[in-house]
Order: sequence, then C-alpha cells, then structure tokens
Amino acid sequence: MVSIRKAAQDDIVQIKNVVTKAWHDTYKNIMTASTSVQFLEASFSTSRLEKRIKETLFLVAEVDGEIVGFANFIYGKALNLSAIYVLPEHQRHAIGRALLHNGLSYFDTYDAVFVEVALDNERATKFYYREGFELVREYEEDILGEKVLSGLLKKTL
Repeated sequence: MVSIRKAAQDDIVQIKNVVTKAWHDTYKNIMTASTSVQFLEASFSTSRLEKRIKETLFLVAEVDGEIVGFANFIYGKALNLSAIYVLPEHQRHAIGRALLHNGLSYFDTYDAVFVEVALDNERATKFYYREGFELVREYEEDILGEKVLSGLLKKTL
C-alpha cells in the first residue's frame, strides 16, 4: 500500500535515487545521457533538495518503507507542480495520481495549477491530460544546449 507524506531532509538520498532512475528511463530517447547527468546534478543537488524540502511542498510516496516517488509544488502568486517522478517499476499503479491529488489538497485558495512538460515525454503528457490538464502553450526550450519542445499545461481547480 502507498503512503504519502511530506519529505524530510533524511529522505534526500532516496529522492535522488528516484529522480535518477525515473529521469534516465523517461528521457533516454529525448536527450543525451551527458545532458541528463548535467541536468540532474544541477537541478537535484543535495543543497537544492534541502532548500526545496524546507521552502516548498515536497511530498514522497512510500511502499513498504521505500520511497518510490515524489512530487514538488512551488507556490506564490501561482501554483506550479515543479516535479513529479515515480520509479519505473512502480509506474502505472496510481502513485503519480496519489501524489498529485494529495499535493493539490494543500492548496484550496488557488484556482489553477501549472506544470511544464517535454511534449516528447508521452507518458507524462498522457498522465496530465488524463488528470484534466490542458495545453496553454508550446515552446522550444534549451536544456544545456539541447532543444526540447516543451509545453505549459494548466489544470483548473
């Protein structure tokens, strides 16, 4: 059974494991391995994760005491789903959905949530469309010198 809770600083090693495995599985046909490594090192460094856990809503999903997924919501003027990752072997078991809905339950004063996604990431885009997100705009993003077609998606709450 899956349990969702707020992340703690001592979860960082397991969070890094989740994002590394999920990222490489998802993006292996979208960007080069070296770009993926550089991106992960910059975006999910220990210091950055410490700050995110302290300053944003950072949830983890556990199965049998092991962290198998996480979601990170950044809030201010707008509500953004910054990241949601689930280990490949735990995908398609409604863990991403549980993380999304649990996270949204913290934000009853917002009327929408936004997420940016690589449009070539078919699993993620299908997930978001199933969850009621709609494409707001497409744009080309430069990720460490690689061009990626991305989309800004919005879900009305």
